Formats: sequence, C-alpha cells, structure tokens
Amino acid sequence: MKKRFILLFLSVILILPAFSCGNDSSQTSNDIDTTPEPEQNNNIITEAETQEVTEKEKEKEKEKEKEKEPEKFVFTYDFSGKTTKLPTPTPEKLPSSWKGFNLLNMFYYGSNDSAFVEKEFQMLSEWGFTFVRIPMDYRIWTRSKGWDYMEELIMKRIDKAIEYGIKYDIHVCLNFHRAPGFTVASPAEETDLWSQPEPQEAFAKMWAEFARRYKNVPNEYLSFNFVNEPPDISEKVYAAVIEKAAKAIWEQDPKRLLIADGLAWGQKPSKLIKELGIAQATRGYQPFNLTHYKAEWAQGSENFPLPSWPTVIIPKFLYNPSKSDVPWSLYSIEHDFGENYYLDVNVGIVSNEAKFLVKADGVEIYKKNFKSGKGEGEWTVEVYREEWNVYQNIFNKDYRIEIPAGTKLLTLEITGGDWMTVNDMKFSSVSGNGKVFSLTPSTEDWGVEIPPVKIDANGVISLENSGVHDREWLRETNLKQWEEYMRDGGGAMVGEWGSYNKTPHDVVMRWMEDNLENFKAAGMGWALWNFTGSFGILDNGRKDAVQEDYNGYKLDREMLDLLLRYVD
Repeated sequence: MKKRFILLFLSVILILPAFSCGNDSSQTSNDIDTTPEPEQNNNIITEAETQEVTEKEKEKEKEKEKEKEPEKFVFTYDFSGKTTKLPTPTPEKLPSSWKGFNLLNMFYYGSNDSAFVEKEFQMLSEWGFTFVRIPMDYRIWTRSKGWDYMEELIMKRIDKAIEYGIKYDIHVCLNFHRAPGFTVASPAEETDLWSQPEPQEAFAKMWAEFARRYKNVPNEYLSFNFVNEPPDISEKVYAAVIEKAAKAIWEQDPKRLLIADGLAWGQKPSKLIKELGIAQATRGYQPFNLTHYKAEWAQGSENFPLPSWPTVIIPKFLYNPSKSDVPWSLYSIEHDFGENYYLDVNVGIVSNEAKFLVKADGVEIYKKNFKSGKGEGEWTVEVYREEWNVYQNIFNKDYRIEIPAGTKLLTLEITGGDWMTVNDMKFSSVSGNGKVFSLTPSTEDWGVEIPPVKIDANGVISLENSGVHDREWLRETNLKQWEEYMRDGGGAMVGEWGSYNKTPHDVVMRWMEDNLENFKAAGMGWALWNFTGSFGILDNGRKDAVQEDYNGYKLDREMLDLLLRYVD
C-alpha cells in the first residue's frame, strides 16, 4: 500500500506540468507554451551602453597616444625688462614707420634655402630700419613628405629670425611666397588653391600651426602675410580662401595681425578682405619694363628697350609725308654729342615699304629702304593684311648708325613708302666712356604728331606738349586707389618694390626717389625687394654703381643713403 502511494504521487508530479495553469480548459497540449521563463540578469549591457564604453576606450587610447607624442614646441621669449619703440599695428592702420626689406633666406626650395644671419638684423637696426618681410616656400619645411609634415629644424630657423627681430626691435612679417596650390614662381603648383578643398585645408592648417607656435609673440614684433600676389581672380573666391585660413589662425591666436596681398598680383585692394578685419599690401613694380629690364625670369624682358626715367610719351609711327590723313612726322632730337656715338634703332613694323633717312645737323648719315613681302627676309614675322592687300611684317631688329662728334641736332624720318614704327633708340658712345641713354617711343596712337625732343647731358629727356611717366603717373597708376582705401579705414603697406640690377643705376635712383616721395605722402610703410641681392643694397651686382666694402658685403652706398632719407 505504501509503495503504491509513492508511485501514485510521483505520477502526479510528472503529469502536472503538462496541464495549463490558465482558465482556458479547451487548450490542447500542442497549444501549451513550454518555453522556460527567462532568468533575471542584472548584468545585461544595452547597445547604447556598449557604444559608450567603446568611445571611452577610444578616448583613453588617444590620451595614451598623446602621452607618447612629444609636446609641440611653442616659441617663447623673455620680455621682462624689454621695451620697444615699435608701434602697435592694427588692421585699420599699418605703421608708416615700417621701413625695411625682404629677406630671401627661405624664398625658394633648394637655392634660397639657408639660415638667417643675425649680423644682417643688427645692421638693419643700426641704420634705423624697423621691418623685414620673409617670403617663404612651404616645400622647405615639408621636405617632400606631404603637406602635414613640418621639419622642426627648419621651423627653428624661423624661430631665430623672430628672435633676432625682437632683439633688434624689427617687426617680422612671415609670408608664404609659395603656398599649397599657388605660386607666381616656377614651377607652378600641381593643385589649385583657389578651387580645390585639399590645398585650401593644407594652407589653413599650416598657418594654424604657425599661429600656435608663435602665439606668445606680440603684434608689435610679428604679423602673418597669407600668400604672395594672388592673381586677378574673383574677389569672393579670394576672400573665402583667406577667411578659412584666418579662422584657423585666430582659433590658435585670436589677436594675431593678418595681412593679405591685394588682388591682381597685389595691385587692387579688396573690400571683402577689409571687412574680415585683415590689412592689405600692394606692390611697387611699375613700369614693368623698367623694374624688370633683362630679368631672366620675366618673359620677353630681353627685348625691353633701355629704360629711362622720367619716361616721355612719344609716338611710334613715322609716316610718308605724302599721306594726307596723318601729320608729317619725324624724330627731331636735340643733344650735344661731344664724341662719336652709336644710335641703335630698333625697327618694329614696316607697312609695305618705308624709305628711312637719318640726318646729323641736316647732313645725311644713313638711309635704308625697308620693304615687307612674302617669304623670307629681314623681318622676324610675316604679316599679310588681306583687307588692304599689303604686307605689314614685324622686324623687331636693331640697325646701327654712327653719329659724328659735334652733332647738335639729329633727325629721323621716312621719305617714301607707307609707314613704319620705331620700338627704341639707344645711344651709346663709340669709346664706351660716354653716357648711355635711350629714347623709347611708347604710344601706338594713330596720327599723333611727334614733338621735338631735348636730351640733356645726363640723358634726361624733355618734350613740349607731351605726356610723361613720372612721379605723378606712378601715384595715379599705383597708389591712388590705395590712398582711398586707407581713407576708408583700411590698413595698407607696400610689401615689395624695387628694380632689377640691369636697369641703369641713375635711372633706378630717380625712379626710387619718386616712389619714396609717393609712399611718404600716402603714409605707407614699405619693404624693398630685397636686402642682399640683385634688387637690394648689399651684393646687388650693379656694374654701374660704386660698391663699398662693408662688413663682408658690397654696399651700394648711394642707394642706402637715398633710402635713409625716408626712414623715420
């Protein structure tokens, strides 16, 4: 009995789970949910919690990586007890007392790529100059390792330049002469700063790194000049690129003074740049055929006429006197030729035929019949004008004439044919000891009468009733729009100016003085291109200038003395 009871009890226990605990008695065994109840687990991690943990782990990894990286260098200088006479520049007012030079130590990767020289800062300071601009090629610090790379040893060069500037009370303006995506130099960049985001980001990032590194240097001693001589592009495009870089700089150093070159290679001020709170810089390289005469990198400069200054406006056309629609024309040149001289006449275009005649005091000394035609000839380019059924070939060749000593009046004319143009008349003594000068016709206006010309003993040209390129022309051409910009509250300076060493020294001196007078009247600071080299006062290689041995350099004392007359 006891055994049967136990068996019955066990049977009940085994059967009970098969029955529903609900009230639906019609539910079959197939409808019964036999899934066990889930166990309660307080350690379950949700997806959001998992993501949060992952992010925290990533942050920890980043912190560990930062700890492994060496701390980025920040330039410091002990300013305790340091006083300065340098003014505080603002975007609205750049100091007129900024007078100095461009230093080319980092101008071009591989050639102008050297350490800065303390002795040069010391000389500048002793002479009273207060400003240097440092045009730089970014390839010098990237070393072909990509835009993100900045070689620390190269950066320390720049540190030294800033240190010397502080030590000798000279403001240092850093400039990217070659930036990612743009340069006026050769070779051109493979990318485009003005249209592509990648070089724009690299440009901004590089400037941000400069801002971070030099954030402890006051504006009295340091400014940034974004990129050298932007082309004549859309003002909105230019301003957008500059704004992106400016924001990157100001994130690191909110008070840093920034300067942007004017549009069209520094010629035109930008209202949009001014509205960004950024000052601007212009150039002083007009007229180009004077400042870049025979400059190897300037296309066509080997054919520029010998510069003179002031430059008179003389017509280029000589007409047959029988032509009824234009005035009779000849070059009448009054000058005391104290010795035998060569006159090299560069003939331009000959329309069909031109019978050319030169007289000295009324006596024929040269004649030649120039004639254009088909095929080969003395011309360099054959040009046929179908509308007039005539050849107007381009000669662009020099023809030499010897002027007898004692000549007082020289005339050049054509006596028959149609017409011809004269590109240049260069005068040089047969002995090589006399004054060299030139008369350069400059206007191609049709039917303009040629005024009589007088050339004094120094080669200075004067004309009656003729235009002239002189000091006022420089102001109208270069500075007038910048004067208006400054009156409207914009800060401006002349970031570059000067003339190459192939231009005659006396011409350069007269031209420089007129520029300096204009800069002074406008209240603009300036930086000559360059300090040491072909445009500068040291080792400029000018064969027609007196060179003085000075501190290990050849000093153009005359040029230095002229500049010092305009240093505050």
